[in-house]
Amino acid sequence: MPRRPLLLAAGAGCLAAVVGLGLAVRDQGGWLDRAVPDAARPLLPPESRLVQALSSEVGWPPGALLMAVLPLAAAVGLLAGEVRRHGVPAVVARWRWLLPALAVLPVLYALRVAFGRPGPGEVAHDGPLYVGAYPSGAALALGLGWTVGVLVVGAQWPRWRPWLLAAMALALVLHLLVRAVTGKHWATDILGSYLLVAGAFLLAAASRGRPGT
Repeated sequence: MPRRPLLLAAGAGCLAAVVGLGLAVRDQGGWLDRAVPDAARPLLPPESRLVQALSSEVGWPPGALLMAVLPLAAAVGLLAGEVRRHGVPAVVARWRWLLPALAVLPVLYALRVAFGRPGPGEVAHDGPLYVGAYPSGAALALGLGWTVGVLVVGAQWPRWRPWLLAAMALALVLHLLVRAVTGKHWATDILGSYLLVAGAFLLAAASRGRPGT
């Protein structure tokens, strides 16, 4: 199967899965939302300072945000070096295919309003513009940061790609587990964000021309 149709099909499938999962979970946590924290709690006790730090978006250290920002910062640093060596037009031409993926940000907001799913311990609101927990904003930031980081750093050092992908997988799984065990989000909220990021980047990649364009 040609690469472009395959990417389009995979990206559309991920986005359809986001909608399907949102319709399936509705307002309350399902079996997966209960199973994930139950399984993770013995290894990642929610009262642990490390678990609290890794799951936090506020306070210090805000581990959930730092895990998203660090790979993105590495990518920005490398792109700044490319700009110095090759100029802005060359860098924009090489990486402009990533820009359509940023449409995921307003899509996230629209989905959170449309589904209006309350997070763990929250009560559903009846207002038309209630911003729910599905999909998770923190998980979306993590997915975006690591995807951009892996793409940019991996393009600079191709031999690092397997290690970068392994680090990304570890970060995504760890984020899901610590957010679930601390009750910051349902596990399906986080999975929905991961699917949303995957769909956005697959569709963006389908719009790309030949490698390097």
